Amino acid sequence: RPALDLTNLFVVRDTAEGAETLEADGANGALSLALTATSEAQLAGVDYADQRPFILNQGLNFEARIKLSVLPTSGSIMVIGLAGDHNATADTVAENIWFRVDGSGALKCESDDTATDTDDVATGVTLTTSDWAVLRIDCSVITDIKFYINGARVAAGTTFTHATGGLKLQPVARLNKASGTSVGTMLVDYIAIWQKRS
Repeated sequence: RPALDLTNLFVVRDTAEGAETLEADGANGALSLALTATSEAQLAGVDYADQRPFILNQGLNFEARIKLSVLPTSGSIMVIGLAGDHNATADTVAENIWFRVDGSGALKCESDDTATDTDDVATGVTLTTSDWAVLRIDCSVITDIKFYINGARVAAGTTFTHATGGLKLQPVARLNKASGTSVGTMLVDYIAIWQKRS
């Protein structure tokens, strides 16, 4: 019997002209999350509608392959990884472990367990509009969560930690802006998540 397919649990989160579509004529298919230049608050993203089946201290791993086909400009925030309940503003999501891009193609790492908030840690990797990148978050040791880009560990000089071992999380991929004409488009080729059963 096939394993339960959790990909159909994704729901869209959009406001105003934020859009989630299939990349036009994209090879093998990719989800396109896009903000437009209209001056307004916008959100384009997907998550599990606050259903949080993935448990942090069960060897949780997250992996995604992405491309920034339009680099986020100043005011646009892109995140992809693991999160608690949705909030329209990425910076106020209570729990997170994710990659972040804002205002350029420079990838950063972040984690927040509501007690320890580790923000905007540089990876040394800057994507162009032609780059695909495989992003991985390894939560096997919750006191030393590791981030990888294309198989190479990044931000290794910072310790990312979560105090709540049994924390339940959902996958998220999103872009948002509070106002203004900034833009950005992220293509998501796949999202894969695995963990132990206990």
